[in-house]
Amino acid sequence: MAEQIPYGVAQSLINGLASVALREFGRINNVKDELESLTKTVESIRAVLLDAENKQEKSLCVQNWVTRLKDVLVAADDLIDEFLIEDMIRKRDEAHKNKVTKLSLLDKKKWKTEVDA
Repeated sequence: MAEQIPYGVAQSLINGLASVALREFGRINNVKDELESLTKTVESIRAVLLDAENKQEKSLCVQNWVTRLKDVLVAADDLIDEFLIEDMIRKRDEAHKNKVTKLSLLDKKKWKTEVDA
């Protein structure tokens, strides 16, 4: 039986690599070129998958390659998802911290005004 071609996983990985959070991470950590190279590699893999779909019915080697590739793409996609989730949590926590700080400052000013009165 032929392995299902992982187009969706490849596209999800490409979308994750193109995310604003990952591009910002690449710029800050000086790995922008590496992320762009990885994106191009995954795009090339996606193109090769089209050819593999036609050949895997006839070739056990291609079936094995597709199976291994699918495992790698899923692992990479999971890693990108974990990074994006951590980034969202960090941004949420920073926003919450800023709100608490502003609220604390407002309360102190109010208390000081009430005490001085």
